[in-house]
Amino acid sequence: MSVLYLDHFQLKTDPFRITPDTEFFFSGGQRGDILEGLLVAAMHDEGIVAVVGEIGMGKTMLSRMLLERLKAYPADTVYLANPVFDRNEILDAIARDLMPDPPVGNRTKILAGLEQVLMQRYAEGRRVVVVIDEAHSMPGPTLEEIRLLSNLETAHSKLLKIILFGQPELDQLLNAPQLRQVKDRVSHRFLLQPLALTDGFTYLNFRLQKAGHNGALLFPSEVAKLLWRASEGRTRRLNMLAEKSMLAAYADGAETVSIEHAKRAVGDGETALQTGLSEPAPAGAQPRAAFVRQGLPSYVWALVGVALTLALLALVWVSPLQQRLLSALPNANSANSANSANSASSASSASSANGLAAQRPATSQAAAVTSAAAPVKPAPAPAPAPTAAPAPAPAPVITVPPTPVIAPVAPLAATSSIDARIAASEDLITATQGRGFTVQLLAIRAPAVERLVGILGAIDAASLGGAPVLVNNRAYNGVLHHAIYIGQFGSSDEAARFIGNLPDELRRQKPFIRSFAKILEEPRS
Repeated sequence: MSVLYLDHFQLKTDPFRITPDTEFFFSGGQRGDILEGLLVAAMHDEGIVAVVGEIGMGKTMLSRMLLERLKAYPADTVYLANPVFDRNEILDAIARDLMPDPPVGNRTKILAGLEQVLMQRYAEGRRVVVVIDEAHSMPGPTLEEIRLLSNLETAHSKLLKIILFGQPELDQLLNAPQLRQVKDRVSHRFLLQPLALTDGFTYLNFRLQKAGHNGALLFPSEVAKLLWRASEGRTRRLNMLAEKSMLAAYADGAETVSIEHAKRAVGDGETALQTGLSEPAPAGAQPRAAFVRQGLPSYVWALVGVALTLALLALVWVSPLQQRLLSALPNANSANSANSANSASSASSASSANGLAAQRPATSQAAAVTSAAAPVKPAPAPAPAPTAAPAPAPAPVITVPPTPVIAPVAPLAATSSIDARIAASEDLITATQGRGFTVQLLAIRAPAVERLVGILGAIDAASLGGAPVLVNNRAYNGVLHHAIYIGQFGSSDEAARFIGNLPDELRRQKPFIRSFAKILEEPRS
């Protein structure tokens, strides 16, 4: 969007772009409940998980959000966006993501190598999760291959967790007689429902606020209701209609979206490029002379300046904090290279045992899993309407252990000398007695005092709300490193939320959760 457009509505970015952006994830309409249920299922449950929803319900956004949240846990992920593979191709695709040099063309060797990698990850305390979007487009034999991969297991646990996202046609596919064994492995089925009216109102305001809007209400209740009804509660369609109506308002010089603008957006529908708009501007509005309603709609011409201006801004603007961090911090690919052998193992065991299940009450987990819900009525389309999905088995109830509580400690002084901070950090870590968790930001080869000072200065400038920044020396593969940790948390869930709230510049360093118990086991020299 152009700077003029954004300034007109007091926005920092486009609030209704349809490209999935996890910063705009809306937890209403049971989306948040389903996400939490998926996290628990991914880390603790057995079997295949299915997420079913009509076109435009937010399945891809949910899958991206799941992948984002799993970064904070001891989990490795494989994401297949369009799995129109035969059974050998999908095996190759998964192997390429998990194996550094997978065998080519030899199914037996690929399976053997994949099983070896999965056993290694399991021994390190890590879960491997395969997320498959558009799963309804998978051929039947490919789904059968997925079932066979789900058979890889130890004596106590599955080695591979598979989560399928698809349209209601996925239910039809799984109902085929030849795929009854696959259907039998589906332990949970989540159904994405359309947004209710109240959720639709909340959704519009939520997107605007995330985009920086804090002014007058842009969508009066009657306007929001019209857009919601026309969208049928589908988030993608609601985004498109909201953006069209705002562009129409902008072209008219109006500061809020009127019912006429909304009707224009709804009536324009998918034919905006074929029809012109000639309705008069509301009384009192000052039309923008730059946009002439001839040929294409006025808001189409607005988009031209929008795209060009954003492209220029993206090339030249960098935040002051980002400038400082870029000069001090190592890049994300190399920051934790020293930890790649040891830290993957040490980050996991306690986190896996205490973490995800503490995120929310078990009752809401069960509520998110549909038990006998039928798919929503599909929008008119050339394809025949899907048949009603069968009622899945009741979801198992997940017991939530209590969150451990550890005594708070005073943050370390940012002005302390490096030696003093290392000594104080060691005392703090020892005082935990192995209870609780922290977040490891990075580790650099020692000695590197000047570089360490610069990194700590950049971190201290990031305003982390008083979270202690710990520095101590740890030996990885016999080589001494300066390890930097941030915060002290009673559960891995708290640590995960902290990671999610870190500035983007720090999250690019790929921070991960560590237990103090594992840190205390590591050699100091």
